[in-house]
Amino acid sequence: MRIKVRYFARYRSLVGKSEEELEVPEGITVGELIEVLKERHNVLRNEVFAEEDDLADVNVSRNGRYVRFDEVLRDGDVVALFPPVSGG
Repeated sequence: MRIKVRYFARYRSLVGKSEEELEVPEGITVGELIEVLKERHNVLRNEVFAEEDDLADVNVSRNGRYVRFDEVLRDGDVVALFPPVSGG
């Protein structure tokens, strides 16, 4: 199945592109997609996900809404990765 991954803010700078289309296995979860992206872009592994609990340092949306890492993706989904926002 094919999905589109969009990168925002720091992730766009690290990966060097704003989006890409990927062929992924049926039934892949958001967390498994993160693992695929870490393999595909070593800079994400080294700069963003260097520690086991670094999933807290990423927000993920699927088709415009926030998702859990155990959600299963479907063909045609648009997944966006962006850093947490803070402020006051």
